[in-house]
Amino acid sequence: MSDLTIDHPQYYTDYTPEEEKRAVRKVDFLVLPFIVLCFLMLQFDRTNLGNAQTDTILKDLGITTAHVNIGQTLFTLGFVLFELPSNIVAKAIGPHRWVPVIIFIWGLLTLCQAFLKNKGGFYATRFLIASGEAGFIPGMAWYITRFYQNGELSLRLAIFWAANSVAGMVSGPLALGILRGLNHKQGWHGWQWLFLIEGAMTMFVAIIAVFYLPSTPTEGGRSLGFPILNRRDAEVLSARLLADDPKKAIVHGERVKLVDIKDTFLDWRLYGHCVAAFLSSVILTPINTYGPSVIKSLGYAGFTANGMAAPASAIGLVFSVSLAYSSDRTKERGIHIFVAMALSCAGCLWLALAPDGVGKRVLYGGYLMAAGTMGCGQAINASWLSSRFEERKRPVALAAYVAFIQMAGFAGSNVFKPKDAPRYKHGLIICGACAIAGGVVMLIWKALYAWDDRRTSHIEAERTDLGVGNLEHGDKSGDNRFYEEEK
Repeated sequence: MSDLTIDHPQYYTDYTPEEEKRAVRKVDFLVLPFIVLCFLMLQFDRTNLGNAQTDTILKDLGITTAHVNIGQTLFTLGFVLFELPSNIVAKAIGPHRWVPVIIFIWGLLTLCQAFLKNKGGFYATRFLIASGEAGFIPGMAWYITRFYQNGELSLRLAIFWAANSVAGMVSGPLALGILRGLNHKQGWHGWQWLFLIEGAMTMFVAIIAVFYLPSTPTEGGRSLGFPILNRRDAEVLSARLLADDPKKAIVHGERVKLVDIKDTFLDWRLYGHCVAAFLSSVILTPINTYGPSVIKSLGYAGFTANGMAAPASAIGLVFSVSLAYSSDRTKERGIHIFVAMALSCAGCLWLALAPDGVGKRVLYGGYLMAAGTMGCGQAINASWLSSRFEERKRPVALAAYVAFIQMAGFAGSNVFKPKDAPRYKHGLIICGACAIAGGVVMLIWKALYAWDDRRTSHIEAERTDLGVGNLEHGDKSGDNRFYEEEK
């Protein structure tokens, strides 16, 4: 039995370990899985173009790989332009209110792709879908930070990002069933049914989300239609949250100000995380867009290639969650992120540099390693970034972080050249080099944080000796120093 208190009177409460465990488990098993479901819809709608390309969409629309690359570049542009504005709106009105709106919008646009006739419509829908999807990842990542202590975030964010892997496991077989089972039904091609069905699924989830997602604990934890958290749960979650990080007392009504944006982008700590995220994410767009086509080129049948992409996603799910669990348990970030990026590099080089005479199973193994480890360090990186910024900067920092991941799509959309098909060796080597470079950046940032923490501790000790008092050093989460290994 323990009594825990905090310095914010409006959130003051005593609670027992049993109450704390029950409240956290409610979030773990009722809130987080639904957020993952929403992310699953995002991934379906982001990656179904890759599955559609194993059907006749290129021929039907009169487009080529070069046109697809342009479409994916426009998709990335939509993400980058609307990432921060969407997160500003999310903070102003609450992500639990804003996110269902954007889910419905991009679901409707995904459905509209079923009626595409030419490359102009293809370009327009790629840009508009991305504009709707832009605010989801940073908005939901920030939303998750409002329920958990900083030391719990890597695992929870890894579970959130694991929707990438779950979508990969499910989308391939789902696409295979739709493309085979509904092709030419009612005069429609399989790719049209794919966009129609997955768009309608997304819109349905968006409607449920309006009534399901609760407000954050510091705002009462209320849901419009479902008894997810009661008042006592919200009190306990708020108390433990603010005992860990008092800056999280800020609520969504306190809008992002221009000075918050300026201060965030002038903070040197932001850029190591963002650069590493960018470099390690160059591989995401080409693998998501051309993964089934690459598998098909290895000698596997057309539609079967969609299903064979699923094992890579299963590997990614297990690896990313296990890595994040280890990171939370050991309280170490930099080396864990480096390991994920190094393995992604190894997979790219395996697939690219294996001799042409090797069997297709050997090449498929390289694909599994590359696709199964790509992006697996992103959740740990986001958690590390979040812990280093105060609450007024967190939404901006997370939006910038995700924007850098999306900007990697500019490079990724053009790294696989038509002349390099079907193995895309040149593009894979570039992806591998970028991934390992991102890992090195994380090791450098680990060293910089250790130096900065030592310097700050020395300055604070000197000021204390002089009777000046404690120094407020920037806005690093110094009052909840979780990452002791950075010293």
